Amino acid sequence: MSPKTVTLDRHSVQSLLKNTLLKTIENITEHLNNFLQTKEPESLHQYRISVRMARSVCLEFSEFIEEKRKFTLEKILKSLQKETNEMRDIDVFLECIETYKTMVDPSCLPEFEDLEAKLKAEKEEAYKAFEAKYTKAFKDALIAQLQTIQSDDLLCLPKSKAKLFTYVQEILSARLKKIAKASSKISLNAPNERFHKLRLHYKKLRYNADAIKLTQFSKSFKPLQNAFGRVQDKNSQIERIKRYNTTHSVCLEQIIALLEQELIVDKQVCIEKSSKENIAKMQETIKKIFTCKKC
Repeated sequence: MSPKTVTLDRHSVQSLLKNTLLKTIENITEHLNNFLQTKEPESLHQYRISVRMARSVCLEFSEFIEEKRKFTLEKILKSLQKETNEMRDIDVFLECIETYKTMVDPSCLPEFEDLEAKLKAEKEEAYKAFEAKYTKAFKDALIAQLQTIQSDDLLCLPKSKAKLFTYVQEILSARLKKIAKASSKISLNAPNERFHKLRLHYKKLRYNADAIKLTQFSKSFKPLQNAFGRVQDKNSQIERIKRYNTTHSVCLEQIIALLEQELIVDKQVCIEKSSKENIAKMQETIKKIFTCKKC
């Protein structure tokens, strides 16, 4: 059964978990094969989305999964998610590099071309390592392992047969409470880790809203998630440039300074979008959604 048919009043937590894993296996197979054949960043992006959605749903509904099987599933999904982070960061940086070249003195162009060359070399190395790992035998074993977990009759606890409607509002509201708490701790001077943590909260909320087909609600805070994504990307890029800048290049110091200025603007956007008022609106939206017993 496709997740497209999931409705809160008709389907159980078990069906959500099983259908999400089934669709994830299909997506992983498709996008992983496409990426290994074409090396297209978009295929990698779609692969990452599939893994992240499955992990978010399983984490949010973890109380309905048998303990040992939950541990195994989390270990697999966490590993799949983590091993593509570096590849994704490099791809995003390469997309930005042309814009950065126009932000500094033209005399810095050679250094930026050197920076671009280093990024491309890192990308090639990361892609080759990923490709070397994901042989046909490894892929087949991975998919078979996930299929075994998905089809396991003991994966879900008996209480997972309860209707989705019984638990979803409580779960989404609990995530929003965590968002509200984390939002109260961010400021322009707050450590970058706080913005990153809040970004992950929003990603989990959106993935779970997508999984249960609350499409409009999910789309409503995509701009907010993108704002936090820009903060994360700039932080990652600044740290990478600092690692490259062993000779204390004036040109690279210049782009770091420019990125740090933009980072302040991006953080301010995040603070405004994650205000008490906006979070209250999200909470009110959830309440309205669940005033109807059939969604």
